[in-house]
Amino acid sequence: MDFFEAVYRRRSVRKFKRAKIPDEDILKIMEAGRAAPTDATLHLWSAVWIRDDAKKAEIARLINQPHVDEGSDFFVFVADLYRLRELLKFRNREMARNKMSLLLFAAVDAALAAENMALAATALGYGSCFIGAVQNAAAELIDMLKLPPLTYPLFGLVVGMPDEDPPQRPRLPLDMLFHKEEYRPYSDTQLSQAYQIMGKITRSGDWLRLLERYAGAEGYFNERGHVLVELLSKMGFM
Repeated sequence: MDFFEAVYRRRSVRKFKRAKIPDEDILKIMEAGRAAPTDATLHLWSAVWIRDDAKKAEIARLINQPHVDEGSDFFVFVADLYRLRELLKFRNREMARNKMSLLLFAAVDAALAAENMALAATALGYGSCFIGAVQNAAAELIDMLKLPPLTYPLFGLVVGMPDEDPPQRPRLPLDMLFHKEEYRPYSDTQLSQAYQIMGKITRSGDWLRLLERYAGAEGYFNERGHVLVELLSKMGFM
C-alpha cells in the first residue's frame, strides 16, 4: 500500500473478527514500532504485548472496551524509565533526580512507535484502534501486567481483522493546527468553523458536549489527572 494511502485509510476500528493475525505479520507491525524515532536513543518506552484471550477479555472488562477482547492482539504502551535506570546502574551511574522531562519524552517515544504500528497494520490490511481508556484502570493494569517502578501505562493499541469499514472522521482545518512562524490567536470565525466541522462526529451535532465531557471542569480528564499524580508518585516518578 502506498504510504499516503495507508495514512488516509487508517481508521479507529471498533469491530473485529475473532481471528488471529499471522505471527509473521504481527512481528512486522512490531518491527515498525521498533523503527520509530526515539529521543537521544534513550528508548523511553516499552509495550506489553497481550495475545492471551482470557487476559484480553479481562482488560476489556476493566476498561469497558469490548473491541480489546475482539481484536487479535493488544499492546499496552508504557512510559519506561525502569530500563534506563537499570542500564545506568549496570555501569555504576545514577539517573536524573527530576524525571518530568524524561516522562514527557517517554510519552512522545511511545506515541511515535504506536503510530508506526497502526500505519503498518493498515498497510497490511488490518484494523487498529488506540485505547486511551487504559487510564481508567491504570492501577489495576500496573498490578496485572506486573509493571515495575518507574513505569506507567499510557495507552493501548488493539489490532486485528476488521469487521467494519468506518468513514474517515473530520479533523480541524490546517490553519487551526499549523501556525506559521508564530502562534496566532483564533478568531471567532475560526472557532465557529471548528464547531461546525467537528459537530459531525457527535449524535447531537454539538461538539461542545464531547469537549465538556472529556476536558470540562468536571470531565474525565479532571479525574484522570488526580489519579495520574497519585500513581506517578507511587511508581517513583515524583
